[in-house]
Amino acid sequence: MNLKMLVQMKIKLLISICFISIFGFGQSHKGAIEKVQKKGFHRILIAPKVRSASNENFDLLRIYDESKKEIPFVVDFNKDNFFSNRYCQLKISEQKQYKDSVSFYIINVVENMKYCSELSLKIANTGLNKEYNISGSDDGIHWFGLVMNSILYDLNDFQNTYVRKTVSFPNNSYKFLKIEFIDKNSMPINLLEVGYFIGEEKTEPTTLLEVFKHKLIEDKTNKKTIIKFSADNLYSIDGIAFNFKNPRFFRKASVFINETRKVKKRSEIYRKSVATFNLDSNTANNFKWESFQAKDFEIEIDNLDNEPLEINEIKLLQNQVFLIADLDLNKNYQIVVDSTLSKPQYDLVKFLPNDLAQLETIRISDFEKLSSDKILKAQHFWQTKWFLWTVIILAGLLIGYFALGLLNDVEKKD
Repeated sequence: MNLKMLVQMKIKLLISICFISIFGFGQSHKGAIEKVQKKGFHRILIAPKVRSASNENFDLLRIYDESKKEIPFVVDFNKDNFFSNRYCQLKISEQKQYKDSVSFYIINVVENMKYCSELSLKIANTGLNKEYNISGSDDGIHWFGLVMNSILYDLNDFQNTYVRKTVSFPNNSYKFLKIEFIDKNSMPINLLEVGYFIGEEKTEPTTLLEVFKHKLIEDKTNKKTIIKFSADNLYSIDGIAFNFKNPRFFRKASVFINETRKVKKRSEIYRKSVATFNLDSNTANNFKWESFQAKDFEIEIDNLDNEPLEINEIKLLQNQVFLIADLDLNKNYQIVVDSTLSKPQYDLVKFLPNDLAQLETIRISDFEKLSSDKILKAQHFWQTKWFLWTVIILAGLLIGYFALGLLNDVEKKD
């Protein structure tokens, strides 16, 4: 490659960078914060639409008062209010592997685990999917089925050497539980740890997600009910609540989303299982799972040879997240979401009250996407995109001027 071609390539690259920089900015949003009745610390509930606009990146949020003064805040993820969990590791009293057949683990049920219907499994990363059964026993000799032919998917966490998976089963009073992994068609997996969570659910743990529409499809060939959910944007989803008309039932259900992965230097969309649970007429059928973001997702209910369930109501749930801020009486405040912002650093984090849950909760209203002219009115010129665009264009013209001069010199030498 000669010098002339190299200079031409650099000029084209520069133009491309300028173009992307100019048109690659995200739109800003703003909303009104409810007026407070007394001066002091308050919890501002971040509404689902605000979280969607920020793509769950709370670094992009700002609070301004009437004079455009920036108001410090701290993000409160409210984990104690969603489920006050304490993890307890269980002792595996016996484990065996039978080559090309099955691996099983027997767990002693402890007193605190009575009526528990979930186990947390810590599994070493693997590229396999693994079929499993769960059974219970009172004497460790005679076993009775709880879960049959369920499958663990996506047993690979790119950020850790292990993955945690939750397995669900019906409430029971057995003294022993046995987990069997079917190894007939695959290598065994490495179960590192088994445990469970105990805790007390709070009265106001979640926000109802009303932005999703859903449609029921009966797949008679595969004996499944498929519930398709869709929304206009990505939302974080943390749980679901069902209400059924049927008097007696027990069905396995799985949640699937579409994700993209790299396969031999190309991207492909694949279907990923993000949660499994059992629908049971003896329980409330409210379920929580590890949070995921989606615009569209599906729930599959395995009906086997039973009639499809009649669903009265479905509620999607989102963990509540708050901003903690010190606000003045009867002042107007607004919240802004802007993708050009970066993480703020405030002293306020050192001066928070001890019990954040006791603070008065206020809400955000009139949340909307801003047009470019509204953004310009709300900012100083040097804070606006136009200022940045001007700098980029001037820099591009300057570099282009010198590059063209160099190109002319090369042509003269040729």
